[in-house]
Amino acid sequence: MTAWQARAAALLREPLVHFLVAGAVLFVAMAGRAPDVGERRIVVDEPVVAALVNHHVRAFRRPPTAPELDELIRDHVRGEVYYREALRLGIDADDEVVKKRLRNKMLAIAGADAEAARPSDAELQALLDKDPARYAASPRYSLEHIYLGDDTPTVRAAATAGLQGLRPGARPVIAAAALPLAARFDKASQTDLAAGLGDEFAAALAALPLGTWSGPVVSGFGLHLVRIEQRLPAPPPRLADVRQRLENDWRSTAVRKAQDAHLQALLDGYDVTIKRPTEPAS
Repeated sequence: MTAWQARAAALLREPLVHFLVAGAVLFVAMAGRAPDVGERRIVVDEPVVAALVNHHVRAFRRPPTAPELDELIRDHVRGEVYYREALRLGIDADDEVVKKRLRNKMLAIAGADAEAARPSDAELQALLDKDPARYAASPRYSLEHIYLGDDTPTVRAAATAGLQGLRPGARPVIAAAALPLAARFDKASQTDLAAGLGDEFAAALAALPLGTWSGPVVSGFGLHLVRIEQRLPAPPPRLADVRQRLENDWRSTAVRKAQDAHLQALLDGYDVTIKRPTEPAS
């Protein structure tokens, strides 16, 4: 038991809590509800209060004060009253929002065991071996670039003109604009380049040839001409380096399979008839 849970448990043993519980029941009675008539009886007992306290502890990292607990109990009672009255009036019928919420709760129940499961190293390694490219790091680049300015038709035309007839090994004769970044990068990862020049710039590098000036390439600043000197592929991914991604993918698949199996088991108990509207004769 953590320190917070111990404090919450101590709070529940306080006489004030029992007073508040009694007060909550009295609150229901004063509101015109009979607390002892079938499903119209709302009981706020110690487990309910404990759940309210624990929820507050998880949210705020401290037990509720006496006034806060009073309000938590009152809000719980209000919620129960509104919920039951809504069901009595049939407000939930044909409500797509309610249906979606209940569907999501059923999906959560169906996938709960799979969500809590932990894969073995062998299962994770098999997942990695099946698709190593998915988990491989991005390549590193050594490159230089010329920043041309904002992405405008005039600048694009100047970039195209600067590349026309360019001899191998020659540098484009074109006016460069000022940019608060280095004009070259050495063995920079795609993540580093994306952080400095934007995702679009980093993604475009995979399609550019080596050793020649290309462009214009769009960045978060505008247009560039780029010459890639080296494209260094990343080493094969190792389980230790990508464990969390593998676990996330394994669990996502396990949850989806559990939900599908649960749905099929439920469907087996239903007689589903589908009647499509007839199409008018042409």
